[in-house]
Amino acid sequence: MLRNALTPRRVAAGVAAALALSLSPALAHSDPAADAPRYLLVTGTGSSNISVLRVEDNGSLTQVPGSPFASDTGSLTLEITPDGRRAYAGHVVSGSIIGYDLGADGSLREIASSRIDLGAPVIGVTITPDGSRLFATVGSLTTEVRSFDITAAGVLVPTGAPATPVPGMSGLSLPQVTPDGRNLIVSTFIGATVTSYAINPDASLIQVGPTLATGERPALPAITPNGRHLYISNEGSATLSGYVIAPDGSLADAPGSPYPTGDTPHGSAITSDGKHMYVPASSGGQVDGFRIGADGALSPLPGSPYPTPGGTIPGRVVLSPDEDELWVIDSLTVNGTARVHTYTVAAEGSIAPSGLPAVDTGVIFHDGPSAHLTPIR
Repeated sequence: MLRNALTPRRVAAGVAAALALSLSPALAHSDPAADAPRYLLVTGTGSSNISVLRVEDNGSLTQVPGSPFASDTGSLTLEITPDGRRAYAGHVVSGSIIGYDLGADGSLREIASSRIDLGAPVIGVTITPDGSRLFATVGSLTTEVRSFDITAAGVLVPTGAPATPVPGMSGLSLPQVTPDGRNLIVSTFIGATVTSYAINPDASLIQVGPTLATGERPALPAITPNGRHLYISNEGSATLSGYVIAPDGSLADAPGSPYPTGDTPHGSAITSDGKHMYVPASSGGQVDGFRIGADGALSPLPGSPYPTPGGTIPGRVVLSPDEDELWVIDSLTVNGTARVHTYTVAAEGSIAPSGLPAVDTGVIFHDGPSAHLTPIR
């Protein structure tokens, strides 16, 4: 559908589609869901807004009318519901969580009565795979996990489960729900640890397995789509910590962990088959590419690391819908507002600049787990 139409994976998909259409005339009708546009959402921690970029058929990005949309102060974290119709942003300065309806045209509209003021910085938010519940880490030097049910109208209602303190001097702790929805994993930026919890039906949490050490200043945990492996970018030690996730959610070090990266690794992306991973090194001005082994061990992809444009600080990477493009998003830039740079992804996983122009998001200081692609509606 997107650019690089003659890559092997697209040729195979095209042949399969043509065969299916020839066998069944009924399949020749377009599927509206497949034709629905996809959007990339990017928040601005320094500018209190959310940029919405439409994914064009050629793989390029364009700002939707009205973007960037106003949000609250210090938008550090954002999540999109699994149906792609709503987004929730957490704010470190105002201490709020706000829900937004995401229109089919990419417009954002604040959901009535969705705002919750927690009286403390909201560090991270994560949504369960069924879209029914949101967990948030709240606090400053120490943090706790709070839980909310998401109503049919998109309003957040406290579950009634007790808040769960995150061990030690946590600070900037970030949560992530496993793909099966059974566990919540939380990293701690100051404490340099990671802890896994079982999620009970009432949203209460029970720790499973020991709290493990990470590298220095861990940020932005990423879990493989099959839920078997966890990787955390260690900004202070220029490494990735890798973990194997047991069936009960407990964690163990992956073979060879930690893995070296460029300076200040940040927000990574993992392919849908769980075989490749891309990590921007903010201070290093590069993207590191890795092959993920069956045991969770990482090894460099061909040509890695890959340089990023001068004058930029790459903070996060996101894969395009067909995974033939990798979008590299600035955290900071000499131009003031963050831009998105497009790279093509080769069959063996290496990346190269696409030649498409960089797209201005209009947001300042993009940081945190706060750039996401909408799923297919």
